[in-house]
Amino acid sequence: MSPQPVTVAIVSGDTPRRENLLAGLARSAAADTRRHGDFDLEFTACDSGDALLRLAAERGELQAAVLDLPGLAGAAALPEKLRALRPELDLFVMVEPEGDTVEGRAELLDRDDISPGQLCRHIRSAVARRARTPFADTLRDYVYSAKDAWHTPGHCGGDSLRDSPWVADFYHMMGEHIFNTDLSVSVQSLDSLLEPHSVIQEAQELAAEAFGAQHTFFVTNGTSTANKVIVQHLLGAGGKVILDQACHKSVHHAVILFGAEPVYLPASVNSRYGMYGPVPQKHVFDALEQHPEARLLVLTSCTYDGFRYDLAPIIAAAHERGVKVLIDEAWYAHGRAHPAFRPNALDCGADYVTQSTHKMLSAFSQASMIHVADPDFDEHRFRENLNMHTSTSPQYAMIASLDVARKQVSLEGYSQLQRCLGIATRLREGIQKTGVFRVLELEDMLPASLVDDGIRLDPLKLSVDVSASGMSAREVQLALFEDYGIQIEKVTHNTFTVLVTLGATQSKVLRLLNALQKLARRGPVEPPEDAPEAPVSALPPLSEFVRLPREAFFGPARERALDREDGGINEALVGAISADQVVPYPPGIPALNPGQLITREVASFLLAQYRSGNGIELHGLVERGGRPYLRVCA
Repeated sequence: MSPQPVTVAIVSGDTPRRENLLAGLARSAAADTRRHGDFDLEFTACDSGDALLRLAAERGELQAAVLDLPGLAGAAALPEKLRALRPELDLFVMVEPEGDTVEGRAELLDRDDISPGQLCRHIRSAVARRARTPFADTLRDYVYSAKDAWHTPGHCGGDSLRDSPWVADFYHMMGEHIFNTDLSVSVQSLDSLLEPHSVIQEAQELAAEAFGAQHTFFVTNGTSTANKVIVQHLLGAGGKVILDQACHKSVHHAVILFGAEPVYLPASVNSRYGMYGPVPQKHVFDALEQHPEARLLVLTSCTYDGFRYDLAPIIAAAHERGVKVLIDEAWYAHGRAHPAFRPNALDCGADYVTQSTHKMLSAFSQASMIHVADPDFDEHRFRENLNMHTSTSPQYAMIASLDVARKQVSLEGYSQLQRCLGIATRLREGIQKTGVFRVLELEDMLPASLVDDGIRLDPLKLSVDVSASGMSAREVQLALFEDYGIQIEKVTHNTFTVLVTLGATQSKVLRLLNALQKLARRGPVEPPEDAPEAPVSALPPLSEFVRLPREAFFGPARERALDREDGGINEALVGAISADQVVPYPPGIPALNPGQLITREVASFLLAQYRSGNGIELHGLVERGGRPYLRVCA
C-alpha cells in the first residue's frame, strides 16, 4: 500500500523567502525516508491569505499550513479565518523574535531560527500525532501477537466456537477478529476505560482536540447513558432542570432516576408532517427568567429531523443566570468538521455535549462521546458518576471504533462531508425529478412559531413527502425494503427520512433514485381494507404535570385499559396521572411522562398509534390479552 499523500501549504508575501522555504521543505521531505502513519508530505505555496483560504476550501487533503506572517496582508486575522474554515489543520506560525503571539491552537516558530529540516520534522510530528489511533493501534498489535488466553471472555478469541459442530457458522459469519478483539481488563496494556492513564487516555485527549472540547470521555453504552451521566453529575441530589419536551427519552429517564424537578418546555409541532421542532426561543428565555433556581438547561440540536437551534443567544442567556447547558448532539457528531454545519454546540459555548459517534460517523453502534467545556468542571466527581454507569467489561472493539472515527474526522472529515453534501444535493434533485416524491425544505417543515428563531436544517437529513404518491410512508418504506433491498431511517404518516452519512455512496444513490422512480410510476395505490381511516398525527400537546416524575414512577399504581370493548378510548383514563413514560419509537419523544395528566388527546393518539400498524414501537405501553393498558397512579 503506497503512502498517503499529505498536502502542506506555505503562505508568505515574501516571494524569495516563500520559494526558498518551499524548495528546502521539499528536499527535506524527500531525504526523510521514515514513514509516520504511512503518509508523504507534499508542499504547495500560496502568495496570500486569500489564496490559502481558497486552497483549504477546495482541497480536503490539506492537513497543515505554514504561515509566514510578517509582511503578509491581513496576517492578524488569517489564523482565525483558517480555523473557522478548517479547525483540524495543524498551523505553524512563523513570527519575528519579538512578534505578537497567536491565539488558539498553533505552533509558533522564530522565522529566522528555523531550518527547513526542522520545520519538516515539526510538521511530520504534528500530522503523525493526529494520524495515530493509540488504542486501536495497541489493540491491533496485541491481537497480532497471538497470546494464549486464560482469562475472560470465555470464548477466548473465538476458540470455543471455531470448531463447534453447532455454532461454528456464527464464528465464520462474524469473522475471526470480532472475537479476538473482544478482550478484557485483564490485558493491562489496553488501559482501563474506568481509570484511563495510557492509550485510552491519549485517545480521549486526541478526541477532545478534534471535536473542540476541553475534555472528552468515551461511552460504550450510547448517548442514552451519556445524558444520564451528565444529569446525575449536575443534579444527582435533586434540583430544577429546564428541558425540551422533545428531548430524548434518556433525559426524561434521568429526571426520574435522580429526583430532579423538571420544567418542561412544550416543543413546536408541524402537524402536517408529524414532526416536532425546537422550543421557540422566547419560551426558553421566559423559563430561564421564571425559574432563577434552575441549575441545568437541556436541549436537542440537531433533532432527528435535522432542526438546529440558534444556540449562541440561548446559551449566553443561561450562563448569565448561572445555568449550565447540556446539548444533546446525538445526531450531530459531524457538526465541527465542515463550515456548512457550524457553529455547533461547543462553538456556541455549551458546557456539556453528548454525541452518538455511531449515528453519522464511522463508529460501532452504542459508541458515543461526552464532550466537556464547563469552566467549573470537577473531573474526579464526573468520573465517579460516569463509572456508576460504565460496565467493568467494556467492548474493546467499540472503544477502538471511537478512536478510528476520531482519526477519520480529523484527517478527512472535511473532504468526506464535502462528498456527503454532494450526494445530498444529487438525492434532492433526483427525488424532485420523480414528480411524485418531494424533499421538504426548511420552510415546509418549520413550525410557524419558529420562523424568526434562526433555525437551520442539517442538509444531510432528507425528509421526503410521499403524499402525492397515494401511498403512506409506511407503505413506501416496506416497498423499498421488500422490492428493492433498501432500508431507510424512519417514517411519519406521510414522510420518510434518508440519512446521508459517511457511509453513503454514489451506487446507493443510484439504486434509491431508481427505486423511487419506479414507485412513482405505479401511481396511487389502493389502501388495504384494514388500513386506518386517517393518518396518525404528530404527538398531542404537552399536558400538565401534577406530580414529580420520580414520585409517580415509584409510587403505587394500577393498570387501566386504553380502549373500551366497543373500540373507543377508555374515558376513565382521561384525567388520570401517568405512572410510566410512554414513548413512540422512533423518534423516542415521550407522549407521556410519569406525573403527567392523561388527556383525551393523548389517549386518542396512543390508541391510534397502537392500531396503525405503522411499524412504530410504543415503549411503556402494557399489553394484556391483545389489549393495550396504561399504568396510572393509584
